[in-house]
Formats: sequence, structure tokens, C-alpha cells
Amino acid sequence: MDYMFTPMSDEVIIKHAEPDNLPSVIEINRSELPENYPPSFFMDLLERFPNYFLVAVFAKTNEVIGYVICRIETGFPSEGGFSIIRKGHVVSLAVKKPFHGRGIGTMLMKSVLEEMVRNSIDESYLEVRINNENAIRLYKKLGYRIVRELPHYYLDGTTGLLMVKKLR
Repeated sequence: MDYMFTPMSDEVIIKHAEPDNLPSVIEINRSELPENYPPSFFMDLLERFPNYFLVAVFAKTNEVIGYVICRIETGFPSEGGFSIIRKGHVVSLAVKKPFHGRGIGTMLMKSVLEEMVRNSIDESYLEVRINNENAIRLYKKLGYRIVRELPHYYLDGTTGLLMVKKLR
């Protein structure tokens, strides 16, 4: 699954991550997000959920400029109910700052959502900081809805929002 698109005339490929992409992914995580994880976190998710760990790379240089990581879980629907469903949890999405606003985050999310639909995942959910207006706007554009606030969700005390998108 390699997708090509042209954000601002640069060829970018969305593809499944490989172990040699992890140093770049970790560097992007540390430079772009307040929540940082140890290398073992990324390796574990790559090993357990390889179809849901995608990177955006420049075709010519193979430079990783963004990533999305999801894990598949089973549980009750996020908006209530008692049936057990399959859920795609978007754990982390980040794009290098110089490449913000070029559609790369959108393409990463669309690609991972397509993968979820192909694999009969019932819903996708994520948590986002209440003050991250750009991310909230992106997720709403992709069909996610705010379900509830998560007070003091993040380590620094910031409130999170739980956002959900039904896939089936």
C-alpha cells in the first residue's frame, strides 16, 4: 500500500513503516509533540500493528516527514452500547513543522482509515488536546465527532477531547 500525492509539488509517498524508519519517527515525535514515548513503544506497535503504522516520505530522498500510529482494540462502542466491537485507536499523528498545511496529515489519516475499513474495524477514536485547534479541525473534516471532554487527561494537566468516527 503505497499512495502518492502531490502536496505543493513535492512527491510524497504514504507507506507502511519499516524498522529503519523508527529513528526518524521518534525524532518527529520528540520535536513535534509534548507526549514522548520510549523507542520500545514504537517498536512494539510496529511489530503488533504493522498495517496501522504509516509514514509519509519524500519519494526522491526517502526522508520521513510524518507518521500515524494506530492500534486495534476490542471493547464497547465509545458512544455507548453493550456490543463488543473492533476499534482503531489513533495513538499518535505528527508531521514535521516545515510541512504543516500541505495535506500530509490528512493523507496519513485517510490512508490509515482506509486500512481500518478494509479490515472491518467498526470505529476509530482518538484523544486530542482541547487547545490543538488545527488537529481538531482536521479530525472534524475527516468525520470525527467530539464525544466528551477528558479533564486533566495529559501529564501536564491539559484537558483532552475524545473524538470518534464510525466506520461501519
